[in-house]
Amino acid sequence: MNSNPPATPTKKILVVDDMPANLSLLAQSLSGRGYDVRLTRSPVFALRSIPFSQPDLILLDICMPEMDGYEVCEQLKADDRTSEIPIIFISALDSPLDKVKAFEVGGVDYVAKPFEMVEVLARVETHLRLQEQKARLQLEIQERQQAEMESSLMLMATQAIEVAENVSSAIATLLSPICEILECDLAEAWKPSANGKTFERISNACCNPSSCPIARLSEPQFFSADSFFGQVRDSGQLQWLEDLSLYPEFKQIDLQIEAVLGVPILSKQEVVAILIFYHHKPRTRKDNLLEAIASIARQLGFLVERKRAEAAQRLAEQKYQNIFENAIDGIFQSSVDRRFISVNPALARIYGYDSAEELMESITDIAEQIYVDPQAYRQFVAATNKREGVSGFEALVYRRDGRKIWIAETGRAVRDGSGNVLYYEGTVADITERKRIEEALQDQKAQTERLLLNILPHSIAQRLKNGESPIADYFEEVSILFADIVGFTEFAARKTPVELVEILSEIFYEFDTLAERLGLEKIKTIGDNYMVVGGLPSPHPSHANAIAHMALAMQATIAQYNQETGQNFQLRIGINLGSAIAGVMGQSKILYDLWGDAVNTASRMESTGMAGKIQVSASVYERLKERFYFEKRGEVQVRGKGKMLTYWLVGC
Repeated sequence: MNSNPPATPTKKILVVDDMPANLSLLAQSLSGRGYDVRLTRSPVFALRSIPFSQPDLILLDICMPEMDGYEVCEQLKADDRTSEIPIIFISALDSPLDKVKAFEVGGVDYVAKPFEMVEVLARVETHLRLQEQKARLQLEIQERQQAEMESSLMLMATQAIEVAENVSSAIATLLSPICEILECDLAEAWKPSANGKTFERISNACCNPSSCPIARLSEPQFFSADSFFGQVRDSGQLQWLEDLSLYPEFKQIDLQIEAVLGVPILSKQEVVAILIFYHHKPRTRKDNLLEAIASIARQLGFLVERKRAEAAQRLAEQKYQNIFENAIDGIFQSSVDRRFISVNPALARIYGYDSAEELMESITDIAEQIYVDPQAYRQFVAATNKREGVSGFEALVYRRDGRKIWIAETGRAVRDGSGNVLYYEGTVADITERKRIEEALQDQKAQTERLLLNILPHSIAQRLKNGESPIADYFEEVSILFADIVGFTEFAARKTPVELVEILSEIFYEFDTLAERLGLEKIKTIGDNYMVVGGLPSPHPSHANAIAHMALAMQATIAQYNQETGQNFQLRIGINLGSAIAGVMGQSKILYDLWGDAVNTASRMESTGMAGKIQVSASVYERLKERFYFEKRGEVQVRGKGKMLTYWLVGC
């Protein structure tokens, strides 16, 4: 016989990341620990497949092209089928706000890239253990609740039996003196009507008509328990009913049942109705006493249930009223003609009114008086008319003082049996502060993106946002231009810092505009030196042609600037072609830069050139000699390169 314990089921882990390198590393390491690892680069595919093949844990990237990880997590947490799956974010985003948002949308942990695999494995194992402990705890709670419920039911059953026995005994004692007081056989005089709610006189038979209150009643053919009690009271024969309430046995019945159920049981009218109803059959008092007791006990059970239902309803109404009055969010009911039927104090406060009554009296058209855009209210009503209602509907509304605030509403339509709308009901929350924070964060994000795009090419900025690091690319051929404003150092010594910055900003702005129009990428400025490159970050075949046009246009721009300002600036420009490596440098101060021999040569073309001229290498001349005009300069001594043959670019 096999005595080994059953094997622990293999834990399933889903990894969602658009970077193949990350997927490969995580798959290899997690599989080595015995996990069943599933991989996908598509967050959309993950959302579609998870509900039908649920993993035990998800490792989720944030920056992905189709959909970011925050949105994936929110959708999973909103689905009852997947809401309990733990999600660990793995992302290159490492700011406190990114981490806070990850936990707000439902993540259980956050690992920053580049990650250490040992840390990832430790966190995965920790959260899987926590998930197992949570499942065991939930099972224990369910078992305990079941046991407590069964115990409670047993106790209630025992109490019910005891009460029934006590009631039967007490009624048996109670009936005897009542019958002696009446001194008549009610069965010979009255019988219940067909509907069981009134009693019909069938004869005047009575053992002692002079003392029987029933025999002296007037002659209606039918009467109810209430009318019977009223006639007895009016006839002056009420004392025996008053005496009835004094019997210790009667009080004991009431107290016993009230102790169990928490509600009083019988009124005098109900006692009379019970006695008459269960004395209608021909019998002797003694022989049918047990039958009467059983019948009265059943009727008591019906009354108990009714009393208990009434008490439960009162309690529910009281609880609802407490919630309604003390809720933080606004609660409302509104009619189809756009008026409030009921509102709570919180809604009045949200809209700036002193009381719920004042709000209801002041607002005669919710759409026109509350909503800044009345069409928004019509959209809200249309959404509430749907079967599932609406949740999280946001709108801009007016307060009483005219100030505008943002609200989020939930609502549903209440219908009659035919499906017609009776009224609408829902809740309102003031989300003005949340919207302000969201807008501030959005503005901050937009500003950050603008700053990022000012210092990085768009495609490089997007790769950096997606978590790629490091970023470095090799380019077979690019064209590089360096330009220097000759004599600017001496000129700067005669200017204030503000004047100097204004002049350089104006000139470089024109250069930036030229580069953008020609599809070139400005790399950086160093003092009065300007560097621009063609052929990256996206290679294109006409980059050399564009860089030559850039150089000529820069010369024309500086000439135009001199004419307008009276300055006498000249540019010394150098151009070269060749291979290079481009990448992002730095962490706190990011820079997209270029390296390689071709870059150094382009810098030497500028530094060994002449003011007002554009010096190019032989490789540039050979590429562009059919399209542009050149003059041969000859050999030039270049530091680190020796003698190089160079040319002047003079036009096109």
